[in-house]
Amino acid sequence: MKQMMKVLGVVALLFTASAAQAQATKLAVVDTAKVFQKMPQRDAVANKLKSEFGSRVKEVQKMEADGRSFIEKQQKDMAFMNDQQKATAQKKLNDMQGAYVQKRSKLEEDQARREHEERQAMLKRIQGAIEEITRAQGIDLVIERGAVIHVAPSLDITDQVISRVSK
Repeated sequence: MKQMMKVLGVVALLFTASAAQAQATKLAVVDTAKVFQKMPQRDAVANKLKSEFGSRVKEVQKMEADGRSFIEKQQKDMAFMNDQQKATAQKKLNDMQGAYVQKRSKLEEDQARREHEERQAMLKRIQGAIEEITRAQGIDLVIERGAVIHVAPSLDITDQVISRVSK
């Protein structure tokens, strides 16, 4: 899929290049992955999410540790248990595992949802910065860096976008 997108990007670039010669279209390239990596807000968002989910992560980790401790204890005591005690211990272990899996799954879903929300907000900020730069410089077309095989450094506005989103 990515390869197809790159090919389509190159084809679009070729068509645009011929149109650019006829109409003097001003082009630019931006590496949004690099912008994401260099955004100062990225660390703030990571810390925000860490604090938001920290207590739930610790709770899941504690459940995991409790489960391991329970299994170790049962393995030591297994030789001295009757069948009813073994069945009770197995039921308790199954209940603990079920609760752990459910809580961990819910946590992972919630973390993924929040990370997506925050990523979308950062992407919106990046898009806004790109729009400001294109208006200010009269750029007609901005292409993702991954869709281009080669670009002259003068056409790359990535550092300008990083500077703009860092404000």
